[in-house]
Amino acid sequence: MEKTHIYGVIGDPIHHSLSPFMHQLAYAELNMPTCRYLPFHVRAERLAEAVRGMAALGIEGFNATIPHKENLIPLMDELDPFARMIGAVNTVRIDPSGRMTGYNTDAYGFVTDLREIFSEPLHDLDILVLGAGGAARGVLAGLLQEGANRITLMNRTLNRAETLAKRFAGHFPDQLVTPLSWSNRLPACRLVINTTSLGMGDDGAPVPDLSDLAEDAVVYDIVYAPAVTPLLDAARGRGLNVENGLGMLIHQGARAFEIWTGRMMPVAAVRGGLKERMGVASLRG
Repeated sequence: MEKTHIYGVIGDPIHHSLSPFMHQLAYAELNMPTCRYLPFHVRAERLAEAVRGMAALGIEGFNATIPHKENLIPLMDELDPFARMIGAVNTVRIDPSGRMTGYNTDAYGFVTDLREIFSEPLHDLDILVLGAGGAARGVLAGLLQEGANRITLMNRTLNRAETLAKRFAGHFPDQLVTPLSWSNRLPACRLVINTTSLGMGDDGAPVPDLSDLAEDAVVYDIVYAPAVTPLLDAARGRGLNVENGLGMLIHQGARAFEIWTGRMMPVAAVRGGLKERMGVASLRG
């Protein structure tokens, strides 16, 4: 009997994740019937135990979402240099001996999607990033690698934003990341990226005032379920351009798929399947 290859995603919450659907679509499209991708609800206090269990069970790789990306770092046997620089892991490969290597594919997924939105250079844009957690690290790294030079990092805990800005200043000394404490009114900018759980509606946080944003601003929420978050709904109400995180999900997942299987994810087929599941209006094109 041929071996079953198990992959998955861990998070808290995890019920919203489309990663299992996405990867199973890819397996079906590529005729990989022995592959399975499963969701695992893992609370923060059980993370180390869960990771050890995955290795013991022979699981070959997993993705991580909120709130585990930073806390996976010390649990890895090896870190990809880019994940080490970012300080967050969202993709783990487990070899047959149980050795774990941590990667970060968030930056790749975000930038690949962003290139489909903006044709102009990012160094020409005033950009606001909401949040300073694990997801923000991938987004910031992607923006800085693309040459963004005017980034404001807004977080409820100013010290956390300052620490993250200082971390990246060491890697990108000629580019500016300005920390800012959370405000209900957002500063004027062309691009807003939400990396917090605000859009998932589970923290009771009010939607910020968007009245100071440029008329041609884009509001990008990396949350993709719901497809239209409260933040995106408010932005659409002001006539702003909005994007959710489905494109980022697809592209970061494609990179993880390649790391685990050595094969390219059939992105067009996956995008089509997600359109059918979520509705055409939730995805570009």
